[in-house]
Amino acid sequence: MEFLAFLSSSSEGLFGEPREYGPLRCVDAMRRFIDILIELNLPLEENLLEELKDLRNWIDRDMHLLMYDPDKFKEFIMRLNKVLAEKTIKYLK
Repeated sequence: MEFLAFLSSSSEGLFGEPREYGPLRCVDAMRRFIDILIELNLPLEENLLEELKDLRNWIDRDMHLLMYDPDKFKEFIMRLNKVLAEKTIKYLK
């Protein structure tokens, strides 16, 4: 319920927030979703679990770039998408 409430309040907040907050909200949702996966203690491969934790730490570290360096934040988002696509392909094989 907490995650759904976050998504719902984020969607409402985006009507009045600067448009740059949209990507920030999405990245924050990714971070929160990873937290949920970890808390559920699902039977995930150890490698996948470690990669999710690393991804979460990376997001946690760099998601605030928007506040002081929007260009670096955009680079972070672009790199995040590339890395996530590579990891997804690896696990789909």
